[in-house]
Formats: sequence, structure tokens, C-alpha cells
Amino acid sequence: MRNQVFLSYRHESVEHSRAVLQLGEALRREAIPVALDQFYLDENPGGPDEGWPKWCEDCANESACVLIVASEGWFSAYNKRGEPGGLGSATEADIFRQVIWDEKGNNERIRLAFLHQVPIDKVPVRLRPWHHFKPYAGNAELEQLIRWVGSRLDIQSTKSPPVRWPPPTEFQLDCADREKTEWQGIVELLAGRSSKRILLIEGASGLGKSLLIRHAATYAKELGILVVSFDFKGGGVDLPAILGQFDLDLGMHLPNFSRLGANKTHLLRKDLRALRRPILITFDGYEEAARNEPIADWLCQQFLNEIETAIGLVVIVAGQTIPRSANTSWSQLTRCLLLEPITEPEHWESWINRRYPGFCHKGVHIPTVLMIAQGNPAVVAASCEAIAES
Repeated sequence: MRNQVFLSYRHESVEHSRAVLQLGEALRREAIPVALDQFYLDENPGGPDEGWPKWCEDCANESACVLIVASEGWFSAYNKRGEPGGLGSATEADIFRQVIWDEKGNNERIRLAFLHQVPIDKVPVRLRPWHHFKPYAGNAELEQLIRWVGSRLDIQSTKSPPVRWPPPTEFQLDCADREKTEWQGIVELLAGRSSKRILLIEGASGLGKSLLIRHAATYAKELGILVVSFDFKGGGVDLPAILGQFDLDLGMHLPNFSRLGANKTHLLRKDLRALRRPILITFDGYEEAARNEPIADWLCQQFLNEIETAIGLVVIVAGQTIPRSANTSWSQLTRCLLLEPITEPEHWESWINRRYPGFCHKGVHIPTVLMIAQGNPAVVAASCEAIAES
């Protein structure tokens, strides 16, 4: 047996492959030998001399430890259903099915890892009895997976994950109808539960972008996460000011950057890569930065490129326009949210009742207020405040 963990998966999408790569990188950081086609191709641009089918078969047969990355496509290959394709995963699935049969269900070396939600009824019945790892669900899950792999490979020196993300806690949003999508995305971001570590929030003026960013910063601080915030609104922000803010807020955590003048961007990137604690960086009013070419280039071509290697960083960028991630190295780390007006009265009820008890006794027709404000949260909030104080 080869003393390595083999990641068996189906190439279903760029996003899925990227998530598998991130799992492989997380295991490698723990000094665990990982067999993954993406790693192999990076180190051997011509691919295996024996060909990919033989490489896949050997990894499936000879690896001391196997993680099947759960997906509907892989399970379809296992069940020999669905669309053709995924020949590697189909071959591997056949091998694993036979191994489990030969060993009469005493399966010591194969487990499933769920990087995304997959309905349980899509998991083949024969693969359900064993523990399912969910490494992106939190620190404990990743630690458990690392311990199991380490025990299979007889590696005693596996460390705990290098970045420990805090579990979510209760937080009261002071806005209407942003809990299910926008705020949930922020909670997942700050819990380290998502492979998307860049959150882009786009929306017209008054739709609540800045409020969400302020709430995210407050919530992050409550969790013990370091925060650096930038607001481009009003213009006048240049690169020295940005670097100075990093020095002010994170100086003690950026030894090379701060010690040598806090003005060298390559030292900032070097120190950010070395950090092993969660940090939230927020940029508000990106539409102003977009008009400042040096700032826009630094943010999009340098800083956001670092998110992949600076594993403790998560970033929120908000604005009436947002950076365009297409064809960038960080596109697969990005989630985009588009804020819309909030026009339904029921979406405002709990916020109004919480902020302005007794508001309903004033005889105000909320649908009329929303119609006049066109559902713009800033206008609605100002109108409600004026009515409540009248």
C-alpha cells in the first residue's frame, strides 16, 4: 500500500474541482501525502506516463486511505446511471464497490467527504453505513477528518487546522429581510464554512450595503476575529492610506511589513500568508475605488489574488459596482450578492415592530410608504423614523 490519501471525485464543475483542491491543500498543510490528479498535473505537466486510467486505478487500489468526495455525479457513476462521462470516477467506483464486497463490509480505508450539500437519498445505500466527513462545516469536522487520515497513514504529528474559525453566535440585525440570504452568507463566511472567501455585495444607493458591512464588522469582533475596514466613499483614499490602515489595525500581526516601514506591498502579502488566525477585511463604496485606477488595480490584481494563499483572510467588497471576477485567479473563491429593494410589507413588519413599538397605532398604511419609497430601505427607514417621532 502507498502511504497516502487518495481523493476520488468527479469533475462536475470548476467550482467542485476547486473545492476538492482546497481540501487537498488543507491536508497537505498537515504534512499528509495526498494523491490528487490536480496536484499530479501541476507537478507533471505531461500527465502520468502510464496514462490517466492506470494512474487512477493504481491510486484507488494501492492508497492506504481513500476519501470519496461526495457528489451526485460520482454517485451516478457508482450506480451506473445518468449521463456518460467521468470515466476515472466510474473506474474508481467499480474498484471500491468490489473492495467493499470482498471485505464483507469491513471497510477500514474508504470514507466519504461532503464538501457541498448532497441529498441523502442520492447517496448509494451501500455507502451510507460509514461516517461521513463534512470538513467545511467547521473546525471540529476538519480536525476529525485529519485525525482519521493521520491514523490510517500512521502519521502521529498531524496538527490541528492552521486557522480556527469561531462557531456562529446569535446576532440581531438592524435591517429588514436580509437574514436568509445576505446575512447567512456573512455568517458562513465568518465561520469558515464556505470555500467562497470573497463576498461581493452589489446594489444601488440606500439598499443597505454599508449597514451589512458594519454589522459584519461588529459581529466579527464579537467572535474574536480581527477586522480591517476601508470606506472609499468620498474618494481621497490612496494606497499609502490603505497600507497605513493595515499597519494601524494589524501591525503587531504583520512583523515584516510593519517593521520595515509599512509601505511595501509584497511584505504585506508575505505576512498575510503567514497569519494563522481569522481576519475580516471589508471594502465599502467600491464604485469610488473603481474610478481610481491604482487602487482598483491593487485590489483586483494583487490583494484579492492573495486570498487563496492567505488562508486566514475573508473579504467583503460592497458597492454600487463591484470588482468583476470573470477570468481572474480568485473567481472561484467569490460569491456575489445583488441587493434589491424590499417591497413586500410582511418583510418589514418585524423590523418596524422592533424599532418603533406602537407604530401600528398611528394608522400608517405601510404599503403606501413602501410604494412612495419604492422599497428603498434607507428611504423607508427615514420615513418610519419621521412618522414615529411625529
